[in-house]
Amino acid sequence: MSDVQSGQTEQSKSKHTANDLLEQVTSDEGNDEERLEIRVAELRHQIEEANYHYYVQDNPVLTDAEYDQYMIELQRIEQEHPELQTPDSPTQRVGAQPIQDVPQQRHPLPMLSLANARSEQELQDWQRRAQNILPNATFSYVCELKIDGLAMALTYDEGRLMIGATRGDGLVGENWTQNIRTIRTIPQKLRGDQIPPKVEVRGEIYMPIRDFERINAEMTDTSHLFANPRNAAAGSLRQKDSRVTATRRLSFFGYQIGYVDGMRITSHWDTLQLIRAWGFPVNPHIQMAHNLDEVMDYCQKWEKERFNLPYEIDGVVIKINDLAHQEELGTVARDPRWAIAFKYPPIQVATRLQDIRINIGRTGSVNPYAVLDPITIRGVTVSRAALHNEGDIQRKDLRIGDWVLVQRAGEVIPQVVKPVLERRTGNEEIYHLPDHCPYCGTAIERLEDQAMAYCPNKQCPERILQGVIHFVSKGAMDMETIGEKMSEQLVKAGYIKTLSDFYQLTEEQLLALEGVKKRSADTMLKSIETSKHRALWRLLFGLNIRYIGEKSAQIIASAFLSIDRLEQASAEEITAVPGIGPEIGQSVYNWFQDADNLALIERLRQAGLNMEEIVTEQTGPLTGQSFLLTGRLTSMTRSSAEEDIKRLGGKIATGVSKTLSHLVVGEDPGSKLAKAQKAGVAIHDEQWLIDLLQELNQQELNQ
Repeated sequence: MSDVQSGQTEQSKSKHTANDLLEQVTSDEGNDEERLEIRVAELRHQIEEANYHYYVQDNPVLTDAEYDQYMIELQRIEQEHPELQTPDSPTQRVGAQPIQDVPQQRHPLPMLSLANARSEQELQDWQRRAQNILPNATFSYVCELKIDGLAMALTYDEGRLMIGATRGDGLVGENWTQNIRTIRTIPQKLRGDQIPPKVEVRGEIYMPIRDFERINAEMTDTSHLFANPRNAAAGSLRQKDSRVTATRRLSFFGYQIGYVDGMRITSHWDTLQLIRAWGFPVNPHIQMAHNLDEVMDYCQKWEKERFNLPYEIDGVVIKINDLAHQEELGTVARDPRWAIAFKYPPIQVATRLQDIRINIGRTGSVNPYAVLDPITIRGVTVSRAALHNEGDIQRKDLRIGDWVLVQRAGEVIPQVVKPVLERRTGNEEIYHLPDHCPYCGTAIERLEDQAMAYCPNKQCPERILQGVIHFVSKGAMDMETIGEKMSEQLVKAGYIKTLSDFYQLTEEQLLALEGVKKRSADTMLKSIETSKHRALWRLLFGLNIRYIGEKSAQIIASAFLSIDRLEQASAEEITAVPGIGPEIGQSVYNWFQDADNLALIERLRQAGLNMEEIVTEQTGPLTGQSFLLTGRLTSMTRSSAEEDIKRLGGKIATGVSKTLSHLVVGEDPGSKLAKAQKAGVAIHDEQWLIDLLQELNQQELNQ
């Protein structure tokens, strides 16, 4: 019996019932509209049943020809009668009109991150912390493969898919519902009888390795190749045109219920069975474990066997099974105490280090990189790898001609880990950084007490090019249609000599470039115009100021609120901003003392770029209260604690004063403690802050 024949029984029953109903209606000259509605319902039922059996059960019930016949008929009816088309129709899986702006979506319950364990000892420490909180509890665990993809929250009202949102910052994500509907393993309508009025199902969108390799093979522009299936999944979902998403063959595994209305579930294992009953695929390799020995057996088994899977994993997620225990254990910062991710070490492969070369970065940094004999790591060919600076090369004692171990850090960026000393022959060559920039010939500067070397020439052609590429990038000014190759063309043609030249570009100049037609020129000019309205922090990040990354740009923009204020600030004032150290503070100050840079700012201002930060004041239970943290926190990072305080309406102070509401003291506090005692400020320990944040977070969830 064929696969198609083996699954026919259930499908043919539903087909027979619907066809009988259709014949009854058509036989007695009923209302045309009613007949169409019934036919549409019949076709949708047939197609969704076929999708479920093919994509979830791996048991086809229709031939390709039958499936296509049903889909074509349904599309025709909906085109002729658009009033019958609904968002949950299977025709919407093939994509709809392009999305203009992606709306934000607040999660009904926070989508928490997971703490990591990388050894059996760290796993035992996690278990011990949970046991200390619930000393009389006996824990069992659910082990799940940690799929390397994109976390997603799917909201269903009365069983129908209404919202699909990414994790975002855990509280607010992006609403990609239109694109989510194209993923065939995600049901448009829940199956079965136990369907609550409203439920949020969470899981992982991923791209199977086979489809990842297919998409990269089809890419005509090799500079746009995806680094790994996770990046491919994220990029494929975040398409403005859902028709593109529909071609990418994304898949989904459900692993959790977030919010649920009117239903009580007692264990995580039961949750997974319920998700499966609703029509979601659940990873087939989930397993119950009754102790940590069984958990470790599971982790070790899949560390060996993970490369036989048709998708990528980067570890195992372990969850305490009893949901009552989960509720009692709660969270610390944004990590649940009842779950942890056991992370596998990166894959390391040996190859020969052929050469060490350098490139020049956007701020003039001299960046060595390794040229390797090509190797394959998880399906990706690697021939170059990062070497952070000359000091990194010396510390690792890397020599040209060495056999070296290479890994993809975070399974993305190739890095040289160390030389294989036992394979060294004595013919290897010790590397020395060149004295002059290979692109402009300027003498390279080595700053005292710093590992990084720099080309100081602001007119260095490579430095200009890298600065331009960064300025237009998604993280900075986000000029969508201007990528690396177009940036190279613009610089080579002499159209872009400084960043403000983007805002003087004409259609005539763009049309003179190779491969540029009128439509693409218009699109580029539109994206340049749109970039004028980006947030201030994006402009700061895009200006290629030494040491300024995305995070520090956001902090500085929030602190000074305008380019004018920042331009007038002293190095000490910039350094005093929490999260900005003296190195960054001095670098920003120095940048604004340069006459050429001030002239650039003025040209950008005249071009109409936004120079002020848009402030959205957070309000909440901590509104009107100020906090200062001193010393080392042991249960959360300082930045995480400060983010939670600000989200709840509190303000982070820069120093001790009589107006300070609370000083939170960690380990090894500095002089701020004595100053606070003298000023009569309320002083608390770390546990007080943890309890406060947990209580307020819980109140927020219950509202």
